[in-house]
Amino acid sequence: MNFSRIMFGLFVVLLFAGVSFAGCALKAYQDACYSCSFDANGKIDQSCSSGYQASGTACVSTTYPITAGKYALGQCPKIDVCASELRSCTSQYSTGNDKEDCSRGPLQVCYANADTCVAQAAIECGDTPQRSQCLPSFALLAVLAGALFISRK
Repeated sequence: MNFSRIMFGLFVVLLFAGVSFAGCALKAYQDACYSCSFDANGKIDQSCSSGYQASGTACVSTTYPITAGKYALGQCPKIDVCASELRSCTSQYSTGNDKEDCSRGPLQVCYANADTCVAQAAIECGDTPQRSQCLPSFALLAVLAGALFISRK
């Protein structure tokens, strides 16, 4: 069997698993990158981008409802730390050209780190994610199915 074919198959499986489980901030960023238009200077349409940002915030609120309620009462200050870290990361790694940033990886890492930070903050606030408990099993099945597919070729 060809080694490059195996590596390509594993890459596809892992990419699928990663995209399937992207967090709220990362998913909102990726959706904005894929769906919003850019001007001649590479700036993203702000009204479109703002809509995706709002959907990311709504996603966090539904994923961590206890945290959202406590945050509104000023009881989960780590959420503000996560937002500050995200702003710092994006200002550090942004090129100033949104279109170029969407096609590169560093800002996606910033948003993924923000999702991790929010998940940790939610745990500290006594919350647990409201996502399906079937997702980890699905990821495992996807990886196993991909490995089986690759081994039969």
